[in-house]
Formats: sequence, structure tokens, C-alpha cells
Amino acid sequence: MKAIYDNNRFLLFVFIAIIMLNMPSCSRNNDLTMTPVITHVRLTDPEKADSTFVGAFPGTMVAVIGKNLDGIQKIYINDQPIGFNANYCTSTSAIISIPADLLLTGTNPDLPNEIRIETSHGEARFNFHIYSPAPQISRIELNYPAKAGEKLSIYGLNFYEVKKIAFETATGSSVSATEYEVDKDYDKIDLKIPSGVQDGRLAVYCITDSVSIAFTTHVSPPIIKSWSSDMPIIGDQAFITGANFINVTKLNINGEFDVPDKDLMVAKSQDTIYYRLPKTPTKSGTITVHAAGGQSNSTKLFYPIENLVLNWDEIGHYEWGDNNMPVMADGTKPPYFTTGTAYRIFGSPGAWQYWWGNLSNKGSYPTINTIPANTPIGNLVLRFECFVNEPLATATFDLQLKGNGDKMVSDYVPRDRNSNKTNLGKWMTCDILFNRFTTVADYGRFAAIASSELSIFTKNKADNANVKVDIYFDNFRIIDTSKN
Repeated sequence: MKAIYDNNRFLLFVFIAIIMLNMPSCSRNNDLTMTPVITHVRLTDPEKADSTFVGAFPGTMVAVIGKNLDGIQKIYINDQPIGFNANYCTSTSAIISIPADLLLTGTNPDLPNEIRIETSHGEARFNFHIYSPAPQISRIELNYPAKAGEKLSIYGLNFYEVKKIAFETATGSSVSATEYEVDKDYDKIDLKIPSGVQDGRLAVYCITDSVSIAFTTHVSPPIIKSWSSDMPIIGDQAFITGANFINVTKLNINGEFDVPDKDLMVAKSQDTIYYRLPKTPTKSGTITVHAAGGQSNSTKLFYPIENLVLNWDEIGHYEWGDNNMPVMADGTKPPYFTTGTAYRIFGSPGAWQYWWGNLSNKGSYPTINTIPANTPIGNLVLRFECFVNEPLATATFDLQLKGNGDKMVSDYVPRDRNSNKTNLGKWMTCDILFNRFTTVADYGRFAAIASSELSIFTKNKADNANVKVDIYFDNFRIIDTSKN
């Protein structure tokens, strides 16, 4: 960091030296009766000294170039006084930094877009724009099909100083929206659809930059991007993310059964569907979203039963341990929902406890017909559902597969694969990289290991003797993340 700072300071001194060499002699005999003038603004980088511009972002250092700038007393940007170093000011230049907290015309349109320098013998003004953050579009909302005169809403961020909104096509034609309103938070634009719009892109042009989003006059097919879990707990709320979730009529689960629209909740942003799986699918497959624009299938496998290692029902079983119990939820107390049987570890381990809350099981590992033998271990994760009911504090977990105590995941804290946070009081889906469990290179070598064990060990490596553990596990499975 010091080297970067020194280098930047050196470049600044070089730039100042260049200016000093090219300026008229500055002495007490200088004529201070000439009116100061700003001619242009440029960057302080000597290699870019020939580039001039009429705007910059807050935090930028610039050189204000002009004539008769001796005796600078004050400098203003957007009618706000800024600090400056007189040592960096000459009769032909002033090097200044645009304050990061400057009030901008994007939110204060009455402010002047200018740099003003007051000297002992007059003042100089120069039109100069301090840019607001660049605009962003997240989605649009309208009633399809798009009709002239009807309302369309654009959602996003930083809709400051909008110059133009246009419906543009790939052939170069453009229709501008002349009636629009930007809301007070600059994150939404309501407009009236003009006549003659076609499929293409809807663009918002601001002084800072422009941004666009795909636009069709008729509703586009839904798109599935991701989901909260590929094997959600039955009855618990899950979600699917994507786009164009407009007038969703149903979800079809693996071609077996539907979740009707009355049991769905679609976000106002039309990019998330919340649902509860009513029963366990009997096979893996795909989710299909049925909406106004048609239907769309997930590209990834949903409910991959063949990848399960342990669920304490028909796949795998409990073998030995302590401070644990099987649980079938009834909806009245944590974890509220389970897919058949889940297993709970609970109690107080005490201080400096390395052998407590053990949960050793026999699993049924997927065959190489399910996960090909040549699948790199680096592609795989151990995925499972987890419900943490009490803050873990200093408690952690060790996990071991196939009896490999030499390659064990130690001091593990469950985290939701979607948020990377430990959720309390609700089920979350967790991933652990498979190469943390084994040194072999591919799944074929791992599958060949004779043991079928999957074990969890709880420990508390701290003086805190008041730690409470209350955690639930279910649906351990091995997933190839390059495919799912």
C-alpha cells in the first residue's frame, strides 16, 4: 500500500513540475488586475495531461487549468466550498480533489453544475458536471400485451438526471417515451407506453451513463435460474428464483404432481416463487413453471433421490451415539417440518468438550451409475438440510465419511449455501466441499472404499460451559455441482 501511495505522490509531483515549467514566472510583480479564467479541466496523470473533460465522479483528483489564477482564496464545486492546498495552485492551474460527500445535482437539481474559483482579483466559473452513480435496471412491469398509452414501470437504482427513455430495436429504430416520472428515491420510473414500440430493448439514458433491459410487447416465457434447495423439507417454505414469473398458474414437480397457484406466492418483482412441497416425489426430475408466457423447465435435477446417502427412513440408519434422538415433526415445535425422520443433537456439552453429541450412522452411498467413476472429487459436495434452533456460540462439529479419520472436516459451522449465513429457527441447505473428506482424485476411488459410515461429532473448544446445542439434520446427499 505504501508503494502505491508513494508512486501516486511521485506522479502528482511530476505533473506539478510539468505545469510549473510551462507557466509564466510567478513573482510579487505579477499583474493581479487581469480577470481569472478557467479554460479546461484534465486529469492529474501526466500521461493523460492532454485529455480534457466536462465531468467527473466524486473522489477524483483533477487539474483545473486557466489563466490569471494567482491569489486563490476559495474554490467551490456545485456552489459548495471545498478544501484545497495552496501549494498545488499556480497562476495557470489548481489541483483539487472532488469531495466524496459533495451534494450532487442528481438529487439537488437547483445546484449549479460548475467549478468556481474566487481570487483576490476576481472569480472564474467553468461548467463541470459531478456525476451521480450509474443507473441500473432490475426489471420492468406492465400488463401484457404492451399497448400504447398504458403504464409501464421500470425498477432499478440511480435513475438520476434522466435525459431520455427509448424503446430500441436491433435494426436501429427507436421510439422515445415522452411521458414519464421518476420517483423520489430514484429507483423507479413510471412511463406511458408510446405508439409504435417493438420487441428489442428498453433503454434509460442518464447524464452519467445509460442502461437497458430486454423488452417484448408480449409476455416472455418464464426462466428458472436457481432454487433454495434441490431437496426441500416437505411442508417447509422453499423458493425458486428466475424471471418472467407473470400470472403463474402452477408448478409441476418432476412430472408427478402440481402445486396450484393458490398455494404459491409470487414476489412483486416477478422473479421469485415461494412454495411448499406437499409430499415427497418418488423420483428425481425437473420443476416446470407454468405462467402467462408459457412454461419452462429447470435445467438442474430436482429431488435427486438416487444421490441420497442418509435420510434415516428408507436410506441409511442410525448406529450409535449420545445426546441425540430421531424426530418426526408435528408442526407445533421446532423443527416444525421434517421429511419423515430427521435426527437431533441436543443438550449442553460443557467446557472443553471434544467427545459429546455423537451421531454415527451407516449410509448408502450412490453407485458409479449415478455419479460416474471419473467424476473429479473437486466437482462434488456433501449437501444436507439443517435446522439450528439455538445459537451455537462456541460449539462446532466434526464430520467424517467412510471412517476416514485422517481426512475429517473439523470445527464445522453449518451455513446456508444461498446466504453463507447460519440461519436460526428455519431449515437451510448446506454444502461441504467433498475434497475436505478425502484425498482420492475421483468418485470411483471414493466409492471403492468399503466403509459406509457417515458420522457427526459435536465439540466445544472453549471455557464457556453454558453452550446449548439444539440442531437437526436430514437428507445427506452427494451432488455434482457442475451439473446441479
